[in-house]
Amino acid sequence: MPVIILTIFLTAQALWAKTYDEAFFRKLFLKEVSERLTWVKGEIKIERLIVEPERVELPDNASFVVRLKGRPKLGLNTMLVDFYQNDRVLARVRVMGFMEAYLPVLVAQRPLGRHEVIDESDVALEKRPVSRLPQDAINSLENALGKRLKVSVRPGQVIRAYALEVPPVVKRGKIVRIVARGPNFMVTALGEARQNGRPGEIIRVRNLSSKKEIFAQVVNAGTVEVKF
Repeated sequence: MPVIILTIFLTAQALWAKTYDEAFFRKLFLKEVSERLTWVKGEIKIERLIVEPERVELPDNASFVVRLKGRPKLGLNTMLVDFYQNDRVLARVRVMGFMEAYLPVLVAQRPLGRHEVIDESDVALEKRPVSRLPQDAINSLENALGKRLKVSVRPGQVIRAYALEVPPVVKRGKIVRIVARGPNFMVTALGEARQNGRPGEIIRVRNLSSKKEIFAQVVNAGTVEVKF
């Protein structure tokens, strides 16, 4: 009889037990940390995870409480999971994970030289880890198309805002139309650009009629303006 009672008791224990493994703690860790990283942009992933112990078997009616040590952040985070039954602690599991966020950024698809104007075929959006991205990484094609590089870029290199500039629309030596405006008049003349210029920049222009050099603001590829 004692042997039969023991067998029944062990069988009941097996039926009541619930297993919590690494997959369970990984999912729980990702949920608890991600929900608190509301300020983070991009896709959040677990890069590395350590669970101690990796597996616990507990009664099916056991409850658990989750605590995060410190403020959740990108990088290393620690989570403690305490399992209870009738206000008694049955087990504690420590979970340590390294969190990373991935954002799509523009990356060079081929070697790009200084002063090359970026075309759609030159770059592509790729997801890169935020912790290793420069703050001025370009994250949209629209912010790079038509701009030229101030430095050369290797294939796979992230395109940065500091490395881009609007190419000059007026080139030194180009003949442009000078528009002189005042409250009640407008006069036009032909001139020769003495400097490269982008829209909005002030450049030196030589008036072809008077042969005098003036300062004028670039309006577009063929027009500069002087205001009085």
